[in-house]
Amino acid sequence: MGPVLVFGHRNPDNDSICSAVAYAHLKNLSDPDDVYVPARLGPVPTESAWAFERFGIELPEEIGHVRTRVRDVMTTDVFTVTPEANMLEAGRLMRERDVRALPVIDDGRVVGLVNVRILAELYIDETEVAGFAELPVTVGQVASALDGDVLAGDTKMRLAGGVLIGAMEPRTMVGYIKPGDTLIVGDRARTQPMALEAGAACLVVTGGSRPGEDVLVLAREKGAAVIVCPHDTYAAARIINLSRTVGQVMDRGVMMFEPDMLLSEAAEDLLSSTHREAVVVDADGRLEGVVTRTNVARGLRRRVILVDHNELSQSAVGVDEAAVIEVVDHHRVGDVQTSGPILFLNMPVGSTATVVTGRYRELGVMPPEGLAGIMLSAVLSDTVLLKSPTTTDTDRETAEWLAGVARVDAVAFGMEMFRARSAGEVFSAESAVRADLKEYHVRDDFVAVGQIETVDVSAVLEHRDELLSTMQALRDARGYTLLMLLVTDVVREGSEVLAVGRTRLAERALGADLSSGSAWLQGVLSRKKQVAARLIDAAG
Repeated sequence: MGPVLVFGHRNPDNDSICSAVAYAHLKNLSDPDDVYVPARLGPVPTESAWAFERFGIELPEEIGHVRTRVRDVMTTDVFTVTPEANMLEAGRLMRERDVRALPVIDDGRVVGLVNVRILAELYIDETEVAGFAELPVTVGQVASALDGDVLAGDTKMRLAGGVLIGAMEPRTMVGYIKPGDTLIVGDRARTQPMALEAGAACLVVTGGSRPGEDVLVLAREKGAAVIVCPHDTYAAARIINLSRTVGQVMDRGVMMFEPDMLLSEAAEDLLSSTHREAVVVDADGRLEGVVTRTNVARGLRRRVILVDHNELSQSAVGVDEAAVIEVVDHHRVGDVQTSGPILFLNMPVGSTATVVTGRYRELGVMPPEGLAGIMLSAVLSDTVLLKSPTTTDTDRETAEWLAGVARVDAVAFGMEMFRARSAGEVFSAESAVRADLKEYHVRDDFVAVGQIETVDVSAVLEHRDELLSTMQALRDARGYTLLMLLVTDVVREGSEVLAVGRTRLAERALGADLSSGSAWLQGVLSRKKQVAARLIDAAG
């Protein structure tokens, strides 16, 4: 089973990214039996990039979905063989390791597959002692499979004739032998030389009985081989066909998947084919694992922990197919459902990072200085420097504690972070509208509210018309009833609210006149408490 992914909401803000990284770190320390990997569902906000660089913390990778992939269910502890190995070795390995198939590796790459079906077909051939006409073998291969010694002949000589068992009277037996055949025979002193005279290319003498010197001399004169093996004649006859190499009989049309292929697509291909397994390879054809019908039938789902959200519409694509094992949040309870009870940490505080910090302290784990720094940045950004109405005494105490661990002054650090948001950036209305956009279902209405927090609101409002045009295009594309953008001034402690769509809903909720497309709302800093909550109440 793969690692547990820890991530925040789509269009992640600083709190979402910092909380995911910090909580994954805590889980790896408190639950060493599993692996927790932080991730993000969108681009990195400017203040996050600034904070992570300032404290030397690695940013999490972006993921596109959490649907189950082949790599999440494949078997990685895979036994392999080379094309040069004989089928007896392959069969024994399958039996010893209790596996049904073995990838064939040549020069580090997958070139085929041998499985129990191929092995069974060879066993059927053994009952007929079919010979080597279709798939010739060398004397060395036969000796290796039979644990035998070559007493005469060249180990590289190819055997391409039939295979017979010398159980008849010698004169009768000779009538069956054709030039190039291999004869399996016991210590029959008369049969052995007569078989060589009749053109046998190889004698396999069973029971460990060494032929007379006259037989070995005759074999050398005839250019034939003599192999002595410890098995009885019956066993030798059963084993001899397994002297063929893996490369001769392997399935070269093996089904191959890439590790990041969706399991749903791979399952469709596998179940509709005659194959029971497929090999998983990287871009260079090197083995990553094996996926079987059994792997598919188990229906394993990717395990995830949601931070800073608990609504499907705000989460990763495919989260409804994943197994949510924990939620850490500070928003309203949404619509995420689980198959069983989980740890659900949801507190009425201003930041998810406050909840995560509390968990560190509950478990007696001291966060490293850098992680304390990014969690502080999350608390300050989500509470707008502790000025937002969502700010609680817990947030204030948490910020003070984190500042001490990170060895910074919280106020000075916060102002530096907000200034860093716009430093050196080329304004983009598209980015400004989409960067921190959250969607809400308000009764029958589909509403979206974005937010930009800045120390210079006038610089953003210079692009007011461009912002409204971009908002209208996005509203049309996604079908929002109402789309709003809060341009929040952290110094003046208020927000310019821009809106397109059904603005009457926003006017009723906020008590503002939006007929011109925007309005200044003094004291409005929190999207969650002062905007989203009021929209829900107004719709009711």
